Amino acid sequence: MDVEEAIFKRRTIRRFKQDPIPSEILKKLINYARIAPAASNIQSVEYIIVESPAMREKMFSLVKFASSLPEDQRTPESGREPTAYIVVIINTDIKKSYFDYDIGAAVENILLGAVSFGLGCCWMANIKGSKIRSLLEVPEKYEIKHVISLGYPDETSKMEPFEGSYKYWKDGNDMHVPKRKLDDVIFKVL
Repeated sequence: MDVEEAIFKRRTIRRFKQDPIPSEILKKLINYARIAPAASNIQSVEYIIVESPAMREKMFSLVKFASSLPEDQRTPESGREPTAYIVVIINTDIKKSYFDYDIGAAVENILLGAVSFGLGCCWMANIKGSKIRSLLEVPEKYEIKHVISLGYPDETSKMEPFEGSYKYWKDGNDMHVPKRKLDDVIFKVL
């Protein structure tokens, strides 16, 4: 798979088959994130891999899925939950601020890497950080920023033309996500 194919194939997936993801793949995804650019090369982004069934079950209620959908369509149904999570944390002993770009670059590497392994994922910021801190016993020096849910896809996500609304919708097993046209996002060519 080349880079362009991976970029266009990477879609947010919120429903998953229940096949486990090998630990080696999850570690490879973290390795892809590890080598992402960081401002001044100050590498403060760290990760927690949650793969055990007991911990996944506890994590499930601490993240929110698909806020644009009606409530009855947001959360994966029983038997379609994520089979792993990657929790993105900042080590504030290393860096206290200006880490959002570092996170963005690292997470995008994880998302694109996931595509190369046939995985789907959902990057979530609507999380219950204090409860995650308690559950995973995360020391206070870490700031919990995001959670990525992962698994083998059990739904499809399709790009749709933007027609005045950014709101996505679900139709059966398909998620439809409006995207603006290329010419509409190029402000100027000089």
